[in-house]
Amino acid sequence: MTFTTLEDAGKFYRNYAKAAGFSTRVRCTNRKGNEIKNQLITCSREGKWRSKISPTEKTNLTAGFNCPARIYIHTLKDVGAWIISKVVLDHSHPCCPSKAEMLKQHRELSMSIRRTIENNEEADNCLRSKEQAERESDAADFHTVIPCATKSSIEAQFQDAYTHAKFREVLAQFRGKANCITRLKNSALSYSIYEVGEQVSSSIFNKFAVTYDSIAAEVKCQCLLFESRGILCRHALSVLSFEQVSQVSPRYILERWSKKVKRRYTHINSSHDEPLMEPRSKRFDQLVFRSQNICEFASESEELTAILHRAYDNIMAEMESLKAKRKGRSFLSHEDANLESVNELQSPPRIRTRGRPKNRLGSKLDKQIANATKKKKTKVLSEINVFDAASAAHSNSNQYQGHVMNYQLRVPAAGDNSLGV
Repeated sequence: MTFTTLEDAGKFYRNYAKAAGFSTRVRCTNRKGNEIKNQLITCSREGKWRSKISPTEKTNLTAGFNCPARIYIHTLKDVGAWIISKVVLDHSHPCCPSKAEMLKQHRELSMSIRRTIENNEEADNCLRSKEQAERESDAADFHTVIPCATKSSIEAQFQDAYTHAKFREVLAQFRGKANCITRLKNSALSYSIYEVGEQVSSSIFNKFAVTYDSIAAEVKCQCLLFESRGILCRHALSVLSFEQVSQVSPRYILERWSKKVKRRYTHINSSHDEPLMEPRSKRFDQLVFRSQNICEFASESEELTAILHRAYDNIMAEMESLKAKRKGRSFLSHEDANLESVNELQSPPRIRTRGRPKNRLGSKLDKQIANATKKKKTKVLSEINVFDAASAAHSNSNQYQGHVMNYQLRVPAAGDNSLGV
C-alpha cells in the first residue's frame, strides 16, 4: 500500500485505529539530514510502564500493556512515495470501537459545538469592541470639553457632571429654550404654576403647564421629558431661568449619565436550583441531543436541509393538533390572546437550604473535643447525684433529731396516782 506523503499514511492508520477502538503514537522517526527515511507508529499502550501517581490519588490508572500493534512506514527512493512495509494487528488489551471517541486522539468537535464556540467568539469580540469604545469615550470625557451654548450656570453644572453624549442632548434643550415664552398663571406661597408657549413655526405655539416649588426646589413639566429620558426639558429650563435659579437640585443630575461613574464588569457565578419539572427537563435534553445529530447530518447539503424543514413542519402541525385535542380548545393567535388565557401565576418554589454538614469527614479535632465534653458532662452529673444523695440523708437526720414530742397533761381522776401522756 503506497501513499503520496507521510501524513497520508499516518492519517490512514489513525482512521483504522478509531474504527478498531484504540489510539496511536509515533514511536520513533529516522532521519538522514533533514529528510525523514522511515517512521514507526505503535499503539498508545505499547511498552511497559505504570503511572507514578498512587492509586489513592488517581483512581483511573493508566499503564502500558506492552502492546505489539504497530506499522512501519518508509520511503521509496526511486518513486518518491511512502509504503507500509510491516503491520502488526494483534493487541495485548481489549479494544472498544464504541468508546473510541472518548480517547484523546479521536475527540472531535461536532457542528453544534463548533457553532457555539464561534458564536461565543463573536460575542466576545462585540463586548471587547464595546468596552474599547467606552474607554475611548471616557478618555474623551475627561480630557476634552464641549463648550456651552449659553451663559447659564445650570448649563455649566450639567457640563461638569455629564458625559459628552448626554451633554449634547442637554445642549439641544438649552438651544430650544430660546423659542419658549414663560408666563405666570397662578402662585400660592412657594408653589407656582407657569404656562410655557413654545414656538414651533411662524404662527404656531404649543403650550405646556410647568409647576415649580421653590422650597422643595422641584420643577415638573407636562411633557414629561425628564421622566422618559432623564434630562430637563426646555420648558422647565425656561421656568428655572424665569425664577433666577442658579443651581438645580441634585435629583435632576442622574448618576447614570455622570462621567465620574466607574464601570465595573464582573462575572457572577450563579448556582442552579433544582429543575421545576425534572421529567420535562430530561425529555428536553434527550430531544436536544438527537436534534443536534440530525441537524449536523442534514447540514451537509441543501437537499437534506430541505427534507428536514419539511419534516419539521409536518411534525409541528401534528403536535399542535394533538395538543389542541387534549386541551379541548384551539390555540389562540397572538392577536386573540388576552389575560384570561394565561394560566394563574404561581409563587416561586421554596429553595432548600443546606446547613452545616453533620460530619465533616471525621475531623480528629472535632472528635477529641466531643469526647472531652462528654466526659466532663458525665463527671458533673455524677457529682450532682452524690451531692443530692448526701443532702437528702442529712435532711432526714435533722428531721428525726429535731422532732418535738407534744406531751399532753391530763387531770388525774380520783384514786389515780399516775400521769397520763
